[in-house]
Amino acid sequence: MNLYPADNLEHLEHVSAESVRSFLKEIRAVTAQESGTRKLVIAIGTGGTISMKITGDGKWVPDLNFEEILRFGGEGLSGDFLVKGFDAFHIDSSQMNYTHIKDMAIIMSWVYKNLKCDFAGFLVLHGTDTMTYSASAISIMMGQGLPFSVVFTGAQKPIQEPLNDAATNLKNALYTLEALHDNDMAEVIVVMGDMAVLGTSSEKVDDSQANAFDAPLHKYVARYNRLDYPVRLAPWLKTKRGLPFEPRIWSGEYAHTLLVRSHLGLSPDIVKRQVEDGDIRAVILYSYGGNTVYNPIVDAIMPAARKKKIPVFVVSPVNAELNATYESVHNMIEQGVVPLYMTLSAALAKIEIAIRLHPDNPREQEAFMKDDYVGEVPNENSRYIAKR
Repeated sequence: MNLYPADNLEHLEHVSAESVRSFLKEIRAVTAQESGTRKLVIAIGTGGTISMKITGDGKWVPDLNFEEILRFGGEGLSGDFLVKGFDAFHIDSSQMNYTHIKDMAIIMSWVYKNLKCDFAGFLVLHGTDTMTYSASAISIMMGQGLPFSVVFTGAQKPIQEPLNDAATNLKNALYTLEALHDNDMAEVIVVMGDMAVLGTSSEKVDDSQANAFDAPLHKYVARYNRLDYPVRLAPWLKTKRGLPFEPRIWSGEYAHTLLVRSHLGLSPDIVKRQVEDGDIRAVILYSYGGNTVYNPIVDAIMPAARKKKIPVFVVSPVNAELNATYESVHNMIEQGVVPLYMTLSAALAKIEIAIRLHPDNPREQEAFMKDDYVGEVPNENSRYIAKR
């Protein structure tokens, strides 16, 4: 349950330390004549549709050939960017766990600290199923002193398909990295379709359309339907915080949070037994739309949580702020449930930091979770308010 710094390659689990060292040597070998005026981008491949190749018999197979991907992305890209790619792992994103995210964080942190030259940022090619969870976890792990930007992108169709979103997403991701770098900003961003959103604000909303992600609580970081160049970034984004870069990496494959999704027929007795499990250090109630939860579920959870001294939070699936109109909401608050105003993926990642920073102190954990850390809690400038 400890946190540790991200500059030790010996903590890698899925990638060899020697391969990362060799990759750094490859980047350092780039001459000024070779790079010219192009911006250096470091790409990390994890798998996903965007990095798949269509074979002669029509199958989709992993093929992280970054030069080929860049070529399909458009002729102008190779003139503007020098992309150096590292093949971290070939994996369906649905099969990822926190050890994969930890490896990515270690690779980025170690390369940054040892590269000793200017670069635009990191581009992560990732499957869409868990992209929002990975982007949130990377943002939380890297912390408030993040000195570089990380842009996640993926695709619904491989880049070799006649009609695909991969080429557009790649192009938008690279030019967004350029804009963030040129404006002295450091953010973790998801780029898909015609929009860019904060990693901690992103949610997957579609499995076939190009606009696969949205940010229900936040305004967009950028929109590409206006075809602005340079990419026009949201005015609420701020420059780098200027804090020390102190990433906090946690170990282990799995979370220590019990996620209780509200649904008709959910058994309070089963939920109580789950809360009592020794590995559970926090509980998130994933409520109905109005932050409402079946009262017997709350009544079953809270005595067990108090006995174990673990926090209990509630997150709305429609990302609504707490609505205390309903009696069931009053019941939750009176019993000590803490409402969170952030996406589920951000909450799940943030809890892993909270329970390690403040072990056995639920009040401190609750305070940490409610306060904004890396932009996951919308403020008056970044908050999205739907037009009525």
